[in-house]
Amino acid sequence: MANFAEKLDRYVDRTYRLIPDKIDLSRTTVHMLDVQNLCLDRRGADYVQSVGGAPSGEETLVQAKRCLDAARANDLTVNWSMWGMDPGGFDIGLWGVKYPDWKRPDSPFNHGTFDGALCDGFVPASNEAVLKKHRNSSFFESPLNSWLTTAGTDYLVIVGSSTGNCVPTTARDGFELGYKVIVVADSGTAIPLNWHGRNPEYDHEVPEGYGQYWEGLRNMQAQYADVLTTDEFLALIDASR
Repeated sequence: MANFAEKLDRYVDRTYRLIPDKIDLSRTTVHMLDVQNLCLDRRGADYVQSVGGAPSGEETLVQAKRCLDAARANDLTVNWSMWGMDPGGFDIGLWGVKYPDWKRPDSPFNHGTFDGALCDGFVPASNEAVLKKHRNSSFFESPLNSWLTTAGTDYLVIVGSSTGNCVPTTARDGFELGYKVIVVADSGTAIPLNWHGRNPEYDHEVPEGYGQYWEGLRNMQAQYADVLTTDEFLALIDASR
């Protein structure tokens, strides 16, 4: 995304750093978080368009693929998450109260649908673990922490979406479990408030630097992660080899 680094520095205060200039790549895990059709493919039911200067879903896939390719080329541990509900509605919990349409058997928010599938070009390798989750945080009721412990993970790199929901909850839980968290900002995006008339009172132009996406990045950087661009993450890999 053109000039993304300048935007990030303009809208997110990155003064305080958790991550050093070099990291131990053998203790680094790249978590491919919810790179799914729902929000990131143009045919997805909740496709995210660019709002407030945030990347669109389509734009994030380019950066997410660069991160994945670099991780594999440098033998970093890679694992995956896929967000969604059981079609039978057994695990929907309070989502079914807040969003009753999600209880439909044909809901696009279910596992096993086109929307729930990984985007084209994103195929887990045989040695890359994949978890199906039903809540925002990839750590919730999942084996992720066990996987990271077994891999000897110190640095947890989050690649994917959404920057307003699943990314920050996963980043916060990871930080509180003792992982040094990196969030690759331009590999993810967030559903804007005024998208598809979801909240008609907000149906107006969102100024650049505003919206769920930027607030998510600001909050993560301030509290429990270092927010990097894809270029910065790839440069960190190169410096650490």
